[in-house]
Amino acid sequence: MAEEKIDPKDFHYKSVFEFVDKFLVTMYPTTDNRMKNVAWSPTWWNHPEVVARIDGLWKRYEYLRVKEPDTALETFLRLHGDYHMRQIMKDDGVFADCKREDVPSRPLPVTSATKPAS
Repeated sequence: MAEEKIDPKDFHYKSVFEFVDKFLVTMYPTTDNRMKNVAWSPTWWNHPEVVARIDGLWKRYEYLRVKEPDTALETFLRLHGDYHMRQIMKDDGVFADCKREDVPSRPLPVTSATKPAS
């Protein structure tokens, strides 16, 4: 059975940017002393793989907020937010080089497969 969608006009945060600025970054705080060790980029929107994950997080948050209001925050953080933020911010993750400066990410290299001649 397909999951019921919610109308974007019912979203608490009207954009993924507002979701990050007003909610997401407040759920994963750090201290000034530890900031140099945190793999995060203030220009997260320059990393397409991060945008994809955070956009998904925003929509999942809004869905849970409407459909499961009593448990939405706990479910969101435990099953969705913590998982994706760990992937984004891990030591060898997309933001690892951003500890020094914001380094744009690049897609993984790929060699296109060709169909063998028959």
